[in-house]
Amino acid sequence: MILRIAARMDGIDRTLIRRIFESAPPGAINLGLGQPDLPSPPSILLAGIAAAAAGRTGYSPTGGDPELRAAVAARMAPFVAGPEGVLVTVGSQEAMYAACLALLDPGDEILYPDPGYPAYPVVARLTGAVGVPYRLEAADGWRLDPDRVAAGITPRTRLAIVCSPSNPTGAIHDPGDLARLAELLAGRGVAWLSDEIYAGFSYDGPCPSLSAIAAPGSGLVLSGLSKDVSMTGWRVGWVAGDPAIVARLTAAHQYLVTSAPSISQRAALGAFTPAGEAERVALLERFRRRRELMEEGLHAVPGIRYHRPAGAFYFFVDVSAHGSSLEVARRVLERRNVITIPGEAFGPGGAGYLRLSYAASEEAIRAGTAALAAELGERVSGIE
Repeated sequence: MILRIAARMDGIDRTLIRRIFESAPPGAINLGLGQPDLPSPPSILLAGIAAAAAGRTGYSPTGGDPELRAAVAARMAPFVAGPEGVLVTVGSQEAMYAACLALLDPGDEILYPDPGYPAYPVVARLTGAVGVPYRLEAADGWRLDPDRVAAGITPRTRLAIVCSPSNPTGAIHDPGDLARLAELLAGRGVAWLSDEIYAGFSYDGPCPSLSAIAAPGSGLVLSGLSKDVSMTGWRVGWVAGDPAIVARLTAAHQYLVTSAPSISQRAALGAFTPAGEAERVALLERFRRRRELMEEGLHAVPGIRYHRPAGAFYFFVDVSAHGSSLEVARRVLERRNVITIPGEAFGPGGAGYLRLSYAASEEAIRAGTAALAAELGERVSGIE
Protein backbone atom coordinates (compact mmCIF):
# COMPACT_ATOMS: atom_id res chain seq x y z
CA MET A 1 0.00 0.00 0.00
CA ILE A 2 1.32 3.44 -0.95
CA LEU A 3 -0.68 5.34 1.63
CA ARG A 4 0.82 5.49 5.10
CA ILE A 5 -0.03 7.36 8.27
CA ALA A 6 2.37 10.07 9.45
CA ALA A 7 4.24 9.40 12.67
CA ARG A 8 2.61 12.44 14.28
CA MET A 9 -0.65 10.44 14.32
CA ASP A 10 0.78 7.50 16.26
CA GLY A 11 -1.46 6.86 19.25
CA ILE A 12 -3.89 9.64 18.33
CA ASP A 13 -7.54 8.66 18.03
CA ARG A 14 -10.89 10.26 18.66
CA THR A 15 -11.25 11.29 22.28
CA LEU A 16 -12.47 8.71 24.76
CA ILE A 17 -15.47 11.02 25.23
CA ARG A 18 -16.51 10.60 21.60
CA ARG A 19 -15.69 6.89 21.47
CA ILE A 20 -17.93 6.18 24.45
CA PHE A 21 -20.74 8.40 23.18
CA GLU A 22 -20.70 6.99 19.66
CA SER A 23 -20.59 3.37 20.87
CA ALA A 24 -23.58 3.77 23.19
CA PRO A 25 -26.79 1.97 22.21
CA PRO A 26 -29.73 3.99 20.84
CA GLY A 27 -31.81 5.56 23.58
CA ALA A 28 -29.03 5.62 26.18
CA ILE A 29 -29.35 8.33 28.83
CA ASN A 30 -26.67 10.87 27.94
CA LEU A 31 -24.85 12.32 30.94
CA GLY A 32 -21.63 12.28 28.96
CA LEU A 33 -21.50 14.77 26.13
CA GLY A 34 -20.69 18.44 26.78
CA GLN A 35 -23.46 19.71 24.55
CA PRO A 36 -26.59 21.54 25.72
CA ASP A 37 -29.67 19.53 24.76
CA LEU A 38 -31.61 22.72 24.00
CA PRO A 39 -31.95 24.32 20.55
CA SER A 40 -30.35 27.67 19.85
CA PRO A 41 -32.52 30.54 21.17
CA PRO A 42 -35.02 32.29 18.86
CA SER A 43 -32.90 35.41 18.38
CA ILE A 44 -30.11 33.28 16.91
CA LEU A 45 -32.38 31.13 14.78
CA LEU A 46 -34.18 34.15 13.33
CA ALA A 47 -30.90 35.91 12.57
CA GLY A 48 -29.62 32.79 10.78
CA ILE A 49 -32.82 32.42 8.76
CA ALA A 50 -32.69 36.08 7.78
CA ALA A 51 -29.07 35.69 6.65
CA ALA A 52 -29.90 32.66 4.51
CA ALA A 53 -32.94 34.40 3.00
CA ALA A 54 -30.81 37.44 2.18
CA GLY A 55 -28.28 35.26 0.36
CA ARG A 56 -25.45 35.69 2.89
CA THR A 57 -23.94 32.42 1.67
CA GLY A 58 -20.52 33.49 0.42
CA TYR A 59 -17.23 33.67 2.25
CA SER A 60 -16.90 36.23 5.00
CA PRO A 61 -13.68 38.24 5.33
CA THR A 62 -10.92 35.95 6.60
CA GLY A 63 -10.90 37.51 10.06
CA GLY A 64 -14.66 37.24 10.39
CA ASP A 65 -17.84 39.20 9.80
CA PRO A 66 -17.00 42.84 10.69
CA GLU A 67 -20.16 43.31 12.76
CA LEU A 68 -19.50 40.15 14.75
CA ARG A 69 -15.88 41.08 15.38
CA ALA A 70 -17.03 44.47 16.63
CA ALA A 71 -19.65 42.88 18.90
CA VAL A 72 -17.11 40.49 20.41
CA ALA A 73 -14.62 43.34 20.89
CA ALA A 74 -17.25 45.42 22.70
CA ARG A 75 -17.99 42.50 25.02
CA MET A 76 -14.29 42.00 25.74
CA ALA A 77 -13.34 45.66 26.24
CA PRO A 78 -10.98 46.93 27.51
CA PHE A 79 -8.91 43.78 26.85
CA VAL A 80 -9.26 44.55 23.13
CA ALA A 81 -9.85 48.06 21.84
CA GLY A 82 -11.63 47.17 18.61
CA PRO A 83 -12.45 44.50 16.03
CA GLU A 84 -8.85 44.21 14.84
CA GLY A 85 -8.16 42.42 18.12
CA VAL A 86 -10.67 39.64 17.33
CA LEU A 87 -10.47 36.68 14.96
CA VAL A 88 -13.67 34.68 14.39
CA THR A 89 -12.93 30.95 14.10
CA VAL A 90 -14.67 27.63 13.52
CA GLY A 91 -15.33 27.07 17.21
CA SER A 92 -12.88 27.73 20.02
CA GLN A 93 -10.91 24.58 19.23
CA GLU A 94 -9.87 25.94 15.83
CA ALA A 95 -8.89 29.13 17.64
CA MET A 96 -6.60 27.07 19.86
CA TYR A 97 -5.10 25.25 16.88
CA ALA A 98 -4.46 28.51 15.00
CA ALA A 99 -2.88 29.98 18.13
CA CYS A 100 -0.55 27.01 18.56
CA LEU A 101 0.40 27.04 14.88
CA ALA A 102 1.22 30.74 15.03
CA LEU A 103 2.97 30.86 18.40
CA LEU A 104 4.81 27.54 18.85
CA ASP A 105 7.88 26.21 17.08
CA PRO A 106 8.72 22.49 17.02
CA GLY A 107 10.06 21.44 20.40
CA ASP A 108 8.52 24.36 22.28
CA GLU A 109 6.59 23.42 25.41
CA ILE A 110 3.05 24.34 26.41
CA LEU A 111 1.70 23.86 29.93
CA TYR A 112 -1.85 22.52 30.22
CA PRO A 113 -4.13 21.39 33.08
CA ASP A 114 -4.51 17.77 34.18
CA PRO A 115 -7.34 16.92 34.40
CA GLY A 116 -8.29 19.09 31.46
CA TYR A 117 -9.77 19.20 27.98
CA PRO A 118 -8.16 16.30 26.04
CA ALA A 119 -7.45 18.39 22.93
CA TYR A 120 -4.74 20.43 24.69
CA PRO A 121 -1.86 17.92 24.51
CA VAL A 122 -2.99 16.57 21.13
CA VAL A 123 -3.05 19.98 19.45
CA ALA A 124 0.39 20.69 20.93
CA ARG A 125 1.73 17.46 19.48
CA LEU A 126 0.14 17.99 16.05
CA THR A 127 1.83 21.37 15.79
CA GLY A 128 5.22 19.91 16.73
CA ALA A 129 5.23 21.23 20.28
CA VAL A 130 5.40 19.31 23.55
CA GLY A 131 2.54 19.33 26.04
CA VAL A 132 3.57 19.45 29.69
CA PRO A 133 0.77 18.85 32.22
CA TYR A 134 0.33 20.65 35.51
CA ARG A 135 -1.81 18.95 38.10
CA LEU A 136 -5.07 20.23 39.47
CA GLU A 137 -5.94 18.63 42.80
CA ALA A 138 -9.25 17.76 44.40
CA ALA A 139 -7.82 18.95 47.72
CA ASP A 140 -7.65 22.46 46.20
CA GLY A 141 -11.22 22.26 44.90
CA TRP A 142 -9.63 21.66 41.47
CA ARG A 143 -8.45 25.30 41.40
CA LEU A 144 -4.98 25.91 40.03
CA ASP A 145 -1.97 26.45 42.26
CA PRO A 146 0.12 29.13 40.50
CA ASP A 147 3.37 27.88 41.99
CA ARG A 148 2.63 24.35 40.81
CA VAL A 149 2.01 25.67 37.29
CA ALA A 150 5.22 27.71 37.35
CA ALA A 151 7.21 24.69 38.56
CA GLY A 152 6.73 23.18 35.09
CA ILE A 153 8.40 26.08 33.29
CA THR A 154 11.63 25.30 31.45
CA PRO A 155 13.66 27.34 28.94
CA ARG A 156 11.48 25.78 26.21
CA THR A 157 8.14 26.87 27.70
CA ARG A 158 6.26 29.32 25.49
CA LEU A 159 2.62 29.09 26.58
CA ALA A 160 0.48 28.13 29.57
CA ILE A 161 -3.17 27.16 29.08
CA VAL A 162 -5.70 28.11 31.73
CA CYS A 163 -9.30 26.89 31.52
CA SER A 164 -11.87 28.52 33.79
CA PRO A 165 -14.57 27.40 34.36
CA SER A 166 -12.91 24.06 34.00
CA ASN A 167 -13.80 21.16 31.80
CA PRO A 168 -14.15 18.58 33.38
CA THR A 169 -14.38 19.81 36.98
CA GLY A 170 -16.52 22.96 36.81
CA ALA A 171 -14.02 24.78 39.05
CA ILE A 172 -13.48 28.53 38.70
CA HIS A 173 -9.99 29.74 39.49
CA ASP A 174 -9.45 32.29 42.25
CA PRO A 175 -8.62 35.83 41.05
CA GLY A 176 -5.74 36.07 43.51
CA ASP A 177 -4.25 32.86 42.13
CA LEU A 178 -4.68 34.15 38.58
CA ALA A 179 -2.89 37.38 39.52
CA ARG A 180 -0.04 35.40 41.06
CA LEU A 181 0.13 33.18 37.97
CA ALA A 182 0.23 36.20 35.65
CA GLU A 183 3.14 37.59 37.67
CA LEU A 184 5.06 34.30 37.59
CA LEU A 185 4.53 33.80 33.86
CA ALA A 186 5.53 37.36 33.01
CA GLY A 187 8.67 37.00 35.10
CA ARG A 188 9.69 33.97 33.05
CA GLY A 189 8.62 35.36 29.66
CA VAL A 190 5.80 32.85 29.19
CA ALA A 191 2.54 33.84 27.49
CA TRP A 192 -0.89 32.54 28.50
CA LEU A 193 -3.88 31.16 26.64
CA SER A 194 -7.16 31.51 28.56
CA ASP A 195 -9.84 29.05 27.43
CA GLU A 196 -13.10 30.73 28.44
CA ILE A 197 -15.62 28.75 26.41
CA TYR A 198 -17.59 28.05 29.63
CA ALA A 199 -17.33 31.59 31.05
CA GLY A 200 -21.06 32.16 30.45
CA PHE A 201 -21.79 29.37 32.94
CA SER A 202 -20.60 31.07 36.12
CA TYR A 203 -23.31 30.77 38.76
CA ASP A 204 -22.13 33.22 41.42
CA GLY A 205 -21.06 36.25 39.40
CA PRO A 206 -18.73 36.91 36.46
CA CYS A 207 -15.89 34.45 35.98
CA PRO A 208 -12.48 36.05 36.72
CA SER A 209 -10.29 36.25 33.63
CA LEU A 210 -6.57 36.64 33.11
CA SER A 211 -7.50 39.24 30.50
CA ALA A 212 -8.56 41.61 33.29
CA ILE A 213 -5.54 40.85 35.48
CA ALA A 214 -2.45 40.26 33.36
CA ALA A 215 -0.37 42.87 31.56
CA PRO A 216 -1.57 43.93 28.09
CA GLY A 217 -0.17 41.84 25.27
CA SER A 218 0.79 38.92 27.51
CA GLY A 219 -1.83 36.43 26.36
CA LEU A 220 -4.89 35.49 24.36
CA VAL A 221 -8.50 34.63 25.20
CA LEU A 222 -10.31 31.79 23.42
CA SER A 223 -14.07 31.61 23.61
CA GLY A 224 -17.26 31.30 21.58
CA LEU A 225 -20.99 30.71 21.66
CA SER A 226 -21.22 26.92 21.55
CA LYS A 227 -22.06 26.44 25.20
CA ASP A 228 -23.77 29.47 26.75
CA VAL A 229 -26.28 30.00 23.92
CA SER A 230 -26.41 26.40 22.69
CA MET A 231 -24.72 26.98 19.32
CA THR A 232 -22.49 23.89 19.18
CA GLY A 233 -23.36 22.94 15.60
CA TRP A 234 -23.05 26.47 14.23
CA ARG A 235 -19.29 26.41 14.93
CA VAL A 236 -18.61 29.99 15.97
CA GLY A 237 -15.68 30.79 18.22
CA TRP A 238 -13.04 33.47 18.50
CA VAL A 239 -9.61 34.39 19.75
CA ALA A 240 -8.93 37.87 21.12
CA GLY A 241 -5.75 39.74 21.97
CA ASP A 242 -3.13 42.12 20.67
CA PRO A 243 -4.00 43.05 17.04
CA ALA A 244 -0.47 42.33 15.78
CA ILE A 245 -0.64 38.79 17.19
CA VAL A 246 -4.23 38.26 16.04
CA ALA A 247 -3.15 39.23 12.51
CA ARG A 248 -0.63 36.39 12.49
CA LEU A 249 -3.25 33.94 13.80
CA THR A 250 -5.56 35.12 11.03
CA ALA A 251 -2.99 34.04 8.44
CA ALA A 252 -2.86 30.56 9.99
CA HIS A 253 -6.66 30.50 10.16
CA GLN A 254 -6.96 31.24 6.43
CA TYR A 255 -4.94 28.18 5.50
CA LEU A 256 -6.89 26.01 7.93
CA VAL A 257 -10.47 26.91 7.00
CA THR A 258 -10.49 30.09 4.82
CA SER A 259 -13.16 31.65 7.05
CA ALA A 260 -15.83 30.72 9.57
CA PRO A 261 -19.30 29.93 8.13
CA SER A 262 -21.00 33.15 6.97
CA ILE A 263 -24.57 32.25 7.96
CA SER A 264 -23.37 31.03 11.37
CA GLN A 265 -21.65 34.35 11.98
CA ARG A 266 -24.77 36.30 11.07
CA ALA A 267 -26.81 34.04 13.35
CA ALA A 268 -24.32 34.66 16.16
CA LEU A 269 -25.06 38.37 16.00
CA GLY A 270 -28.46 37.54 17.45
CA ALA A 271 -26.74 36.57 20.70
CA PHE A 272 -25.46 40.14 21.11
CA THR A 273 -28.89 41.81 20.89
CA PRO A 274 -30.92 42.69 24.02
CA ALA A 275 -33.23 39.77 23.24
CA GLY A 276 -30.27 37.45 22.82
CA GLU A 277 -28.77 38.53 26.13
CA ALA A 278 -32.09 37.92 27.89
CA GLU A 279 -32.21 34.44 26.37
CA ARG A 280 -28.67 33.73 27.55
CA VAL A 281 -29.53 34.74 31.12
CA ALA A 282 -32.64 32.57 31.03
CA LEU A 283 -30.58 29.61 29.83
CA LEU A 284 -28.09 30.13 32.67
CA GLU A 285 -30.92 30.02 35.20
CA ARG A 286 -32.22 26.84 33.63
CA PHE A 287 -28.81 25.25 34.05
CA ARG A 288 -28.62 26.48 37.63
CA ARG A 289 -31.77 24.45 38.33
CA ARG A 290 -30.27 21.46 36.57
CA ARG A 291 -27.16 21.69 38.74
CA GLU A 292 -29.38 21.55 41.83
CA LEU A 293 -31.31 18.62 40.39
CA MET A 294 -28.18 16.60 39.67
CA GLU A 295 -26.82 17.31 43.13
CA GLU A 296 -30.09 16.07 44.64
CA GLY A 297 -29.73 12.87 42.61
CA LEU A 298 -26.12 12.39 43.63
CA HIS A 299 -27.07 12.55 47.31
CA ALA A 300 -28.58 9.08 46.84
CA VAL A 301 -25.41 7.56 45.35
CA PRO A 302 -23.37 5.71 47.99
CA GLY A 303 -19.62 5.99 48.39
CA ILE A 304 -18.95 9.03 46.20
CA ARG A 305 -17.44 12.46 46.79
CA TYR A 306 -17.48 15.65 44.74
CA HIS A 307 -17.05 19.41 44.84
CA ARG A 308 -20.09 21.42 43.86
CA PRO A 309 -19.16 23.02 40.52
CA ALA A 310 -19.07 26.81 40.45
CA GLY A 311 -19.26 26.91 36.66
CA ALA A 312 -19.65 24.98 33.39
CA PHE A 313 -22.19 22.12 33.50
CA TYR A 314 -20.30 19.15 34.92
CA PHE A 315 -19.97 17.31 38.20
CA PHE A 316 -16.62 15.55 38.61
CA VAL A 317 -17.44 12.67 40.94
CA ASP A 318 -14.97 10.53 42.86
CA VAL A 319 -16.11 6.92 42.37
CA SER A 320 -12.80 5.33 43.38
CA ALA A 321 -14.49 3.53 46.27
CA HIS A 322 -16.25 1.45 43.63
CA GLY A 323 -13.15 0.56 41.61
CA SER A 324 -11.67 1.86 38.38
CA SER A 325 -13.62 4.73 36.86
CA LEU A 326 -13.19 3.14 33.43
CA GLU A 327 -14.84 0.00 34.78
CA VAL A 328 -17.59 1.96 36.55
CA ALA A 329 -18.39 3.88 33.35
CA ARG A 330 -18.47 0.64 31.34
CA ARG A 331 -20.70 -1.08 33.88
CA VAL A 332 -23.15 1.82 34.15
CA LEU A 333 -23.46 1.94 30.37
CA GLU A 334 -23.84 -1.82 29.87
CA ARG A 335 -26.14 -2.52 32.83
CA ARG A 336 -28.03 0.76 33.19
CA ASN A 337 -27.82 2.31 29.71
CA VAL A 338 -26.35 5.56 31.04
CA ILE A 339 -23.45 7.38 29.35
CA THR A 340 -20.84 8.81 31.72
CA ILE A 341 -17.23 9.77 30.99
CA PRO A 342 -14.37 8.27 33.01
CA GLY A 343 -11.92 10.83 34.34
CA GLU A 344 -9.01 9.23 32.48
CA ALA A 345 -10.43 10.88 29.35
CA PHE A 346 -9.09 14.16 30.78
CA GLY A 347 -5.63 12.98 31.80
CA PRO A 348 -4.05 10.78 34.48
CA GLY A 349 -5.17 13.25 37.15
CA GLY A 350 -8.79 12.30 36.43
CA ALA A 351 -8.40 8.62 37.28
CA GLY A 352 -11.02 7.50 39.78
CA TYR A 353 -13.58 10.10 38.72
CA LEU A 354 -16.61 10.27 36.45
CA ARG A 355 -17.63 13.41 34.60
CA LEU A 356 -21.39 13.79 34.66
CA SER A 357 -22.92 16.41 32.40
CA TYR A 358 -26.09 18.23 33.33
CA ALA A 359 -26.39 19.64 29.81
CA ALA A 360 -29.27 17.18 29.60
CA SER A 361 -33.01 17.25 30.19
CA GLU A 362 -34.32 17.19 33.74
CA GLU A 363 -35.83 13.80 32.99
CA ALA A 364 -32.45 12.46 31.88
CA ILE A 365 -30.73 13.89 34.96
CA ARG A 366 -33.25 12.24 37.29
CA ALA A 367 -33.17 8.90 35.49
CA GLY A 368 -29.39 8.89 35.05
CA THR A 369 -28.49 9.69 38.65
CA ALA A 370 -31.10 7.18 39.87
CA ALA A 371 -29.53 4.51 37.67
CA LEU A 372 -26.07 5.37 38.97
CA ALA A 373 -27.36 5.14 42.55
CA ALA A 374 -28.94 1.77 41.81
CA GLU A 375 -25.82 0.34 40.18
CA LEU A 376 -23.36 1.51 42.81
CA GLY A 377 -25.80 0.73 45.60
CA GLU A 378 -26.00 -2.86 44.42
CA ARG A 379 -22.22 -3.12 44.44
CA VAL A 380 -22.05 -1.76 47.98
CA SER A 381 -24.65 -4.24 49.21
CA GLY A 382 -23.03 -7.13 47.34
CA ILE A 383 -25.96 -7.66 44.98
CA GLU A 384 -25.03 -8.47 41.37
